[in-house]
Parts: sequence; C-alpha cells; structure tokens
Amino acid sequence: MKNFSIFSKYFLIAFGLLLICGCDAIQEVILSDPSTETDTVPLRVTMVYPSDCVGSAAYCDAFHIGVKATEEKLGITLIEVNGMENDPIVTEMRLRDAAQNSDLVLTAGYQMGDVLARVAPEFPDVKFAIFDVVLDIANVASVNYKSNEGSFLVGAIAALKTKSGKIGYIGGVDVPLLREFEAGYVAGIQAINPDTEISVEYISESVAGFGQPDKAKELALAQYENGIDVIYVAAGGSGQGVLEAAQEQQKFIIWVDSNGNHLAPRIVLTSMTKEISASVQRIIRETVENNFTAGIRYFGLEDGGVSYALDEHNQSLLSDDIITTVESLKAKIIAGEIIVPDTVSLPRE
Repeated sequence: MKNFSIFSKYFLIAFGLLLICGCDAIQEVILSDPSTETDTVPLRVTMVYPSDCVGSAAYCDAFHIGVKATEEKLGITLIEVNGMENDPIVTEMRLRDAAQNSDLVLTAGYQMGDVLARVAPEFPDVKFAIFDVVLDIANVASVNYKSNEGSFLVGAIAALKTKSGKIGYIGGVDVPLLREFEAGYVAGIQAINPDTEISVEYISESVAGFGQPDKAKELALAQYENGIDVIYVAAGGSGQGVLEAAQEQQKFIIWVDSNGNHLAPRIVLTSMTKEISASVQRIIRETVENNFTAGIRYFGLEDGGVSYALDEHNQSLLSDDIITTVESLKAKIIAGEIIVPDTVSLPRE
C-alpha cells in the first residue's frame, strides 16, 4: 500500500481522537502543525533624534547612517523620530511613544539625558541606548566617547599648522560635553606650543546653539579677521556657518564627529572623528543576538572610538613630520604617558 499523505495521517489521528476524546481534540490537532516553525519577528528599533537634525548636522547624520546600515544588514524594523528642539515635554512624549512600540530605543545628545532618565525606568522590559551621556540605569546602555583624546590630536595638528600662532574654538553650547572637546583641544595645542593664543567661544547657552549657522559664521569671521587661522568647531548644524566663513576667508577649519574633509578640500584641515555609526550598529547587533549589555561604556583612541581623519582631501596639508608627531602623541596617550584633561577651569582665563 502506498504511503499516506501528511494530511491523511492527521485526518486518521483526528478521527481516532474523535472516538476517544470528542470534537475539541480534533480542532486542537488540526490547528497545531508540529512541523511548522515560528517565523522570527524582526527587532523593532526606534531612533529618537534630539531634533530635526538629519541632513544638517554631521552628528545626527552619523546615527542615521548607522541605523540604516543595520536595517539593511540585519532586517530590523526601523522607525526614526525627531525630538522637538527647545521643547523637552514634546520630546519626552515622543520618546515614551517610541518605548511603547519598540524593543530597542536609541537616542543621543546631552539634551536627551534627563528625558531618558525619566522614561527608561517606566519601561523595564524595553532596552535603551544613549550616546554621549553618562547614564547608569538598569535597562540603558550608555555609550560615550573620549572626545577629549581625539580633540587633543586635532589641537596638536592646529598648533603644528598655524602660521599666526592664533587658534580658535567655537562650540555650540557651553555644557560639560562640549567642554571635553575644548579641554582636549587646548591641551593638544599647548603640548606643541604653550604660548599659542587661543580664543574660545560658544554660540549659545541653550540647545539653540546647534542650529544657528548665521551666528556661528559671524563668530568665525570675527576670529579669522583677528588673525586666527585655524578654528575647531563642535556645534552641530551651526558648523555649516563656520565652514562658510572658512571658505570665504580661505583659512582652516577642523570638522567634528565625522570625516568632513571632503566638504572643502584644503580648507578642512582635518576632522575629529567619532565612530558613531559603528557603535550604533554594535548595539543593535548585540540586541539582535540577545547580548544587549546595559551600563556605561567609553570608546577612545585605544579602541578606535575616536581619531583624526587623513585622506586624499587633506593629505597634502599635513606633512610627514606633522603626522609623525601626532602619531607619537597618540601612542603616548594610549600608553598612559599623556593624560588628557576632560574638564576646563571656569571661569576661563
């Protein structure tokens, strides 16, 4: 006799159960196919930006690149949401909505720290990750970068390249996070030449400083006109204003967060890079693989978390002697021979 089909086998089983147990058993057997595997549900990930900043700030663009790359590689379900600049209530509401519909919520920036500190404890079963904020909460991965170390190196480059002996720094908002950039930058300059004249300015005392390119350009033009020939900018979308000023004056700018050397070859002296995209992908991959780890992490020069950018767009600007000196400083930082400060003395001298 020929073999029965799978359906025939289940039919006979169901008929036998009918005789023994009744109709309910038939329905249970027919609806339950032991050979069917449950499809894997994609990880639901929401990226909450501090503002509508993708496309206007290298910082946010780096996160966007990271989450989109992971969407393609790992097949996650991705939603991207903008926080409301200068409105923490609306931002908190959007973060809370994201938590209600996600397995993993990502966010970034110092302005998101207090908001996430309120929301995360309300959703203990949801995983969160925040970047550039030190936050110790049971279900939050707090990813931070030793921006002071990378800033030290670009400060050294500025000091080795300046002809006027006058160097500038323009930050978006005068807060501890950006003071880390300032502290490392100033230390790097002084490691080369302690007599360098350094001008430090911040665009605003509020988060608005990240979205005021016109004001940033005004500050940068004033610095260039006063003899400064290199400006390091850490100001989000406002950095575009400094870039415009640098191009108009044909003087140097140092970019931040991602490699911006291509934005204005031979004008962008170098860039202080943070491996944001790679870090974002690492957190998502760990979560997909059930290896999500809460807690505070730091990435610096030693593990490639920060660096300076050297490529075809700026290689002609940096001599072999400059690179040799910077690489020597980098090795000493990694070895612990140089301890880079991460705070500045207030008030500033």
